[in-house]
Amino acid sequence: MTPHDDLYRHFEQLTHPDTEAFAEAEHRRTQSWLEQQPDYAALRQDILTMLQDEKQIPFCQEHRARMYHFHLSAEFPKGVYRVCSAASYRAGLPEWEVLFSVADFDDILGADVYLEGVSHHVEQPERALLFLSPDGGDACFTVEFDLAARQIVANGFHFPAGKNHIAWRDADSVWVCPAWDERQLTASGYPREVWLMRRGQSFEEAQPVLQTPAESVLVHAWRYLDGQGAPIDLIEEASGFFSKQYYQVDAEGTPLPLGLPENCEVVGYLGGQLLVQLRDGWTRANRRYAAGSLLAVKLNKGVLGEACCLFEPQHGQSVESVETTKRFVVASLLDNVSGSLKAWRFRNGGWEAVEQLPALPSGALELTDQPWGGDVLYIAASDFLTPLTLYSLDLQRMELCVLRRQQPQFDPAGLAVQQHWAASADGTAVPYYHIGSGRPDAPTIVYAYGGFGVPELPHYLGTIGRHWLARGGAFVLANLRGGGEFGPQWHAAAQGAARKHKSVDDLLAVAADLAERQLARPERIALQGGSNGGLITAAAYCRAPERIGALVCEVPLTDMLRYPLLSAGASWLEEYGDPADSADAGYLKALSPYHNIVAGRPYPPALITTHLSDDRVHPAHALKFHARLQENGAPSRLYAPATGGHTGNASQEETTAELAAVLVFLRHALGKPAK
Repeated sequence: MTPHDDLYRHFEQLTHPDTEAFAEAEHRRTQSWLEQQPDYAALRQDILTMLQDEKQIPFCQEHRARMYHFHLSAEFPKGVYRVCSAASYRAGLPEWEVLFSVADFDDILGADVYLEGVSHHVEQPERALLFLSPDGGDACFTVEFDLAARQIVANGFHFPAGKNHIAWRDADSVWVCPAWDERQLTASGYPREVWLMRRGQSFEEAQPVLQTPAESVLVHAWRYLDGQGAPIDLIEEASGFFSKQYYQVDAEGTPLPLGLPENCEVVGYLGGQLLVQLRDGWTRANRRYAAGSLLAVKLNKGVLGEACCLFEPQHGQSVESVETTKRFVVASLLDNVSGSLKAWRFRNGGWEAVEQLPALPSGALELTDQPWGGDVLYIAASDFLTPLTLYSLDLQRMELCVLRRQQPQFDPAGLAVQQHWAASADGTAVPYYHIGSGRPDAPTIVYAYGGFGVPELPHYLGTIGRHWLARGGAFVLANLRGGGEFGPQWHAAAQGAARKHKSVDDLLAVAADLAERQLARPERIALQGGSNGGLITAAAYCRAPERIGALVCEVPLTDMLRYPLLSAGASWLEEYGDPADSADAGYLKALSPYHNIVAGRPYPPALITTHLSDDRVHPAHALKFHARLQENGAPSRLYAPATGGHTGNASQEETTAELAAVLVFLRHALGKPAK
């Protein structure tokens, strides 16, 4: 511990008068600077106009031939939930009916709420659970809403705000994992209890099913509705972020442990078989299943039966996501960070691969919706320079149809996408995508995440393309170790206190490679990342400030010696290590940006962002880092609005303001493109 820890410890108490005064004054100072910049107002307005363009694709949930959509607009800045017929949507002339406005719930709930999600009961989809978040944080109110009557259900399933997990079991019962009382919480601030609550019961009358120790991370319960068989109820009990035990709940409400590998993931259920994705290898019945494999495992009354390996990844491959239809299992795969689909069908007592799926474009493929009870999938496809296309894939007929094409937001002429590989400090080849004109010395944004096994994929660069690439800038997407681009091994290579620094090594190697290829000078390179990516970019900034020209550090972790004590930090011990462990503490202090700012060392400009309503990564991380930079004379700015939570769940105006702030900062920090 250093004297500075005590100096800024009060930032961990958001209601402390000094914390409130500091955050408000620093945010106001940044906002005042932005408003003095001649390009800020026009940029902000243009981004807002693009967000509100009615030609943008409305991504929907389909239930019984009706398309449900959450819509934001100038008239409804908090959004409305609306519906049209599937026929009118497919015809390109949707006839929308508004079901509710989010702003109407402010007075009802006595809070400034934003829509976090809508859960339809698929067998009676006009009954829905609405999750409404105060100030855009992770904690939510739950409200049962009748979409047909367009009103709140009297004496329905309504729950106070908390990081609750509420899920339909059937039309008259829900799984409740409560988190509105401190006694219900784990050390990470998530639910530790599972209850089954039937319609008409108070919570006190509900049936308790399972309680996990307070030192666990969370519990979660849900029902799988299999189009081919009886539904099953499952519980996930997570002792760590990746360490989980699964249970099947029998008819009496008894949880039956399934005995699956500790760190696997249950990703679906079809035909009486669980779909399981392995993080590590698994030996069972004298057979070895490789890490990253997708298995189908027979399940009968809580007892596992025969396992079948549907997919075993080869070098450079990984399973990105899995979806089930009435008869098929579909996996979205990554092969050298490019997407593809693979499908299987259970027939004649065994699984068979579908040999000829309709051809989809390469790039990023996202499975956006699967209407229950059928074999239709909705798929969004895009790449860096190609706008999104929404497809409908009928697996029964093997028909692929284009439903929507998004309007281009910029002219890609003269721009190229190249994949390069940088040699990291230990010799590992680290891939990255470079998008730009190829001009030497272009101001370049290097975006990185590198954590929790999450892949960073090619995606359409709408706002960046329009307001950065079109002005002569370049964009780099770095696929660092710690992410999930190449499966569990790629994640594990930079997981834990002793290895997390490799994500930083990889990022600095990418920056060095750009300079060696004469694509950008160090002073023209900006590192950008959020959350875990904020940690990695800030750590690189502190380690080698002379190798970059600017930092955009969004909703970051920065104090790695106190992170388990802040908000949901205790849930991330498996990713980062434990600072209470003497073996881990040294590694974490060497990684921690907050502890590695050196007095008198020159640092390039930094923009640090947070949202004061962020209840996942505590705003203290950003406030303390910014204050320490200022203390040492570094040119740091803080952008810290009150709302938005961790994921930026705010109005379009607030989202636009933050995007414009980042771009204006980068333009001024890196300078204008070379002519």
